[in-house]
Amino acid sequence: MDLISSRTIEITKLGMDGLLDRQQAISSNIANVMTPDYQRKEVAFESQLAEIIEKEDLKDYIKGQNSIEYVPPNIDVFTGEIHTYRTPTLQEKAYLKTNTFDEFKPQYVTDVYSGVNSDGNNVELEREMMDLSKTGTQYLVLSTLERKQFAELSEVIKGQ
Repeated sequence: MDLISSRTIEITKLGMDGLLDRQQAISSNIANVMTPDYQRKEVAFESQLAEIIEKEDLKDYIKGQNSIEYVPPNIDVFTGEIHTYRTPTLQEKAYLKTNTFDEFKPQYVTDVYSGVNSDGNNVELEREMMDLSKTGTQYLVLSTLERKQFAELSEVIKGQ
């Protein structure tokens, strides 16, 4: 585990950012439940987060292959050392340097598929309250995970 930049901390932070945006959209929907012609908003970010995780997994795979992949021995004629590791290609080096976390941007989407009331508004208060509760629970889970990561890091720093 890299102590300076923990992948779990970065991913939970992005997830909490997405959930915060979702909670704001839900709050806006609730505030506009009586506004004529208001169309409810949703926030989509899970697929982006999954893509970031896949890219980070690929980076870990490339790093692992570069450290354990066997290459037939190559003897350095000047030092006599035997090299049996694989060096990353230029493309792999460039890919490893990219910051995939910067690609994260939750998308606000207008829900035009839900049924519309007689005033043109498609907000259902019960649905919004359930979504608000679900989002709060998901946020709590991620914040607990992040708190545990920081607690482990703190223990390492303290030497306990």
